[in-house]
Amino acid sequence: MKTDPLAVWVVRRPSKLSDLSWSRTVNWEATGAAGEVLGAIAVLVTLIYLATQVRQSNNLARFNATTEIINQFNELNRLVSTDHALRKVLSKSNELLDDEREQVYNFAMMFCNVWVSAQIGHDNKQIDDEIYAACAKDVRIELARWPTFQQGVEHWLSNYPEHAERPIFQPVVRPEFPPQDAAV
Repeated sequence: MKTDPLAVWVVRRPSKLSDLSWSRTVNWEATGAAGEVLGAIAVLVTLIYLATQVRQSNNLARFNATTEIINQFNELNRLVSTDHALRKVLSKSNELLDDEREQVYNFAMMFCNVWVSAQIGHDNKQIDDEIYAACAKDVRIELARWPTFQQGVEHWLSNYPEHAERPIFQPVVRPEFPPQDAAV
């Protein structure tokens, strides 16, 4: 009689030639253990695959969020570069007419929406610290660039006060504090 880890083969002595046969008795404990090992390996391979897929999905989501914010800034910059009347109103240093004030408010609203998107994306770890820092820096740049822009942003924040305490708007709310790019 031979012993195999998976099965036991038994040869019976035939009483006659027609009784010659092989009989196999399976060791079910060994087979079960081998099945459990194979199952554990399959689970491990599946978990590694899923972790890779989740990581790739997260990277793609971060890339898409960053691309969307950049595209929004590109559209705003395109608007500024192609609309002479808007540039004229933004550069104005004296009192604005009602129509001009509305134009500045709507322009500021578009920027504020991009900045809020950047803040939310950063808070949710959907955009990198570097992109967020660039957006936060953009707030200060735009406020310094256009004399009437601060009024539009302040007006927007008065309509949406829940955003006033967001870190990205601190140059508007508390202009006396120095920029804190390193604290991002």
